[in-house]
Amino acid sequence: MKVCIRRILPFLAALLLAACSVLPALGEGSVTPDSLNPEDVEDVILEKPLLSIPLPIDFTGGAVPNEQCYPDEYTYEDPTISVKITFRDSLADYVPDNRKKAKAGGAWIVDIRIGDISQLRTAAAVSFQEDSSATVQEMAERVNAVIAFNGDFATRLKNEGIIIRQGVTFKNKLKGKRDALLIDEDGNFHVFTRPKKDEISDTVDGKKIINAFYFGPVLVDNGVIPDKFTTFQYLHENDYYARLAICQVGPLHYKMIVTTMQDVTLGLPLKAFAQLCKDEGAVCAFNLDGGYSATLFFRGEQINSTKKAEPRKVPDIVYFASSWNGEEGQ
Repeated sequence: MKVCIRRILPFLAALLLAACSVLPALGEGSVTPDSLNPEDVEDVILEKPLLSIPLPIDFTGGAVPNEQCYPDEYTYEDPTISVKITFRDSLADYVPDNRKKAKAGGAWIVDIRIGDISQLRTAAAVSFQEDSSATVQEMAERVNAVIAFNGDFATRLKNEGIIIRQGVTFKNKLKGKRDALLIDEDGNFHVFTRPKKDEISDTVDGKKIINAFYFGPVLVDNGVIPDKFTTFQYLHENDYYARLAICQVGPLHYKMIVTTMQDVTLGLPLKAFAQLCKDEGAVCAFNLDGGYSATLFFRGEQINSTKKAEPRKVPDIVYFASSWNGEEGQ
């Protein structure tokens, strides 16, 4: 049966996208039907579909995660969301310097499927209009996150960048210095390299922008790793660093990838990290704040490690929420 499914995958992929209108007419830096991973389409066909129960596009939180929906330590599954966390214990194959392969660290790979785009959400420590900070745990627990990560340090840049969160534009002062990621109302990613003033509005390809991030660089664009990355002072492009990426691998299907960094183990240089994201099926991948800020919070604790003993306070988080209230007939 699996062989038969593989033979008709291209047809089924096109049929699914056309019939369900999963993807809009897409432009530069967007996920396209041709760029979808066939194995991802197979998973969509074989796995039970998730319920689409929209949450408000605002700064309220999600439904409280149901304790009965944790089948094991690193999994959460209810009718509206699936989160599966795995750990790759060695990234030696991605380390370009043979002298450092023995010190290669690992990576947390978080596979996330949601029933509705409203379940991919953002939150601030206090407000996206002021420079405030809190731990990822504090913010995640306030909004009932199933799983949460630090964001793009949104309020660090005072006179530059773009902040669109939960459909609200807080800042649009693009100066062509960093890359941007836009997530539209269908949950699809659109990446822009060094966008300048007036290049981005509140829509993309006719779709409303729900969240926009300004950090980067773009790691994977339509399945391709850029020849050159947009870099800046804090990026540590060639250093073996703890890094965090948000990736789209299919319709309402995402991966968050976090490399570890401890006293005796190393993270990855940027190019190697991009390759890891691509190998994990990313059609589009965008680098978020890393280093000591890199945080993966799940079920009451930070499960990744950095060299910093105490969690770093950050201005914002990206999180995934349940929209299921626990009732069978919902």
